Amino acid sequence: MQRLSKAIGAAAIFLGGIALALILALVAGQIAMRVLTGQSLTWSDELARLFFIYLVFIGSAEISARHGHIAVDLRNTFGVPEAIDRILDVIRMVLCISVLAVIAWGTWQIIPVVENMQRPATRISTAWMYWPVLAGSILMIVATAINLGVLLTCGRLIPGTYPQAKRG
Repeated sequence: MQRLSKAIGAAAIFLGGIALALILALVAGQIAMRVLTGQSLTWSDELARLFFIYLVFIGSAEISARHGHIAVDLRNTFGVPEAIDRILDVIRMVLCISVLAVIAWGTWQIIPVVENMQRPATRISTAWMYWPVLAGSILMIVATAINLGVLLTCGRLIPGTYPQAKRG
């Protein structure tokens, strides 16, 4: 489980880094064109938006793999007993998996509908805007399911770290 979680995280960081570099290059190119020629690139905004969607959804998978989403630690903040905190974590993860499954299913349903539509400037299929949502949702489901399995078998997850099995 830990290897799969780390692999998801590493792939997400790599792909997110590429997407961020492409966004920066596109925005810098757009700025340079406006300053140097007074005209803008018609397609750079569309591509930057596309890569931003990839960055957000694929990057979210890495955060899910590390159990690093923003959260309130009820046990330390409000003195909630550890057993109740664990039950709430399980409920939260099950709800998260459920919502992500609905998002993935809805995205899977809409991709064939928009597949023949083209973006105005780049003429690429609008489906390319939805693929990262589907991929990111599936990766987050897998990462959250791994975290849920570790929580149920080991009892605790440490936010910001990849899941680890107890060594006895």
